[in-house]
Amino acid sequence: MVNVLTKADDYKRWRDDKFANALTELDDYKVEIRDPFKLSQAEKDKIHTLCLCANFVIFKIQPHDSYESAVISINTQLGLTNLDAHLFVKNQGLTHITQSTDKNQREFIPYTNKNLAWHTDGYYNPIEQRIRAFSLFCVRPALTGGVNEWIDPQMVYLLLREDNPDIAKALTHPRAMCIPEHKIYEKVRRVASVGPIFFIDNLSRTLSMRYTQRKKNISFLDSTETKQAVKHLDALLNTQTHYHFKHLLRTGEGLLCNNVVHKRSAFNDDKDSPRLLLRGRYFNRIN
Repeated sequence: MVNVLTKADDYKRWRDDKFANALTELDDYKVEIRDPFKLSQAEKDKIHTLCLCANFVIFKIQPHDSYESAVISINTQLGLTNLDAHLFVKNQGLTHITQSTDKNQREFIPYTNKNLAWHTDGYYNPIEQRIRAFSLFCVRPALTGGVNEWIDPQMVYLLLREDNPDIAKALTHPRAMCIPEHKIYEKVRRVASVGPIFFIDNLSRTLSMRYTQRKKNISFLDSTETKQAVKHLDALLNTQTHYHFKHLLRTGEGLLCNNVVHKRSAFNDDKDSPRLLLRGRYFNRIN
């Protein structure tokens, strides 16, 4: 994996293996977990295999009194312990993704009922706080909407490179994408983040991606090659391929992934039972 960006032979071997192992039916990526507090070896093996194949898995557990403790237990057993304790974390690394009445929180689109454009989690983080995996678990779906879509970022790179190697190369430029610093009451909460869109992660040594389709508070390298490459990337993300997946998480269902690039449709809530998802972000991957 280390040289797939620069060594043609390594890339071809990796490409052939990736295509050969790709599954295109969502049902093939589903795992039923019988006991979230004691994963069987077969369940662990299946999750690891699917994440190696496409960097995600959909899991389901039976109704439970404490979904939070169940999710934390599953994530911990899979090695997801290096959590991102960011601004809105509530319980042992989990964040409540729901419509918020807090003014500061509502500045961030995940805490509204608006649609979320294609992005990877933590695209604004510095290298030492890179998000390599996240989990998303549904406690209550919305009344309508709130559908998630995603695609393996490694497959995105592969499809772009197969179509046009120069496009893929432009997106690996070390200054391809910049997110400016974020301030709250004149206090810097997050420093500016500049880096490539596709890169070999320094810790996991795997091909990874940082990206957002947001046009506000973001800039790209001022070059014709980069701007054209971003247009091609957006066009691919907005196209339905065999490697795109779409699913409305229901109560008891969750997504575990190595930070796939994903989006969410807008939704409408039942005022007495608002949409609630639990999200955990981690600095390590599901290996």
